[in-house]
Amino acid sequence: MDRIATDGYRLPLITAASLLLFTLAGATFYGWLAFGSSILLTLGENGLSWCF
Repeated sequence: MDRIATDGYRLPLITAASLLLFTLAGATFYGWLAFGSSILLTLGENGLSWCF
């Protein structure tokens, strides 16, 4: 039986990419909670809410 050697850089790379995506999603969610109503009101005042 051949044993397949796994590369040692894959797990840290996947972990770092996952952490970066999780942080970006968290910042986006926080921004939406903090400024979402202002964004929608501004778009509504400018007539762009239907394009959003």
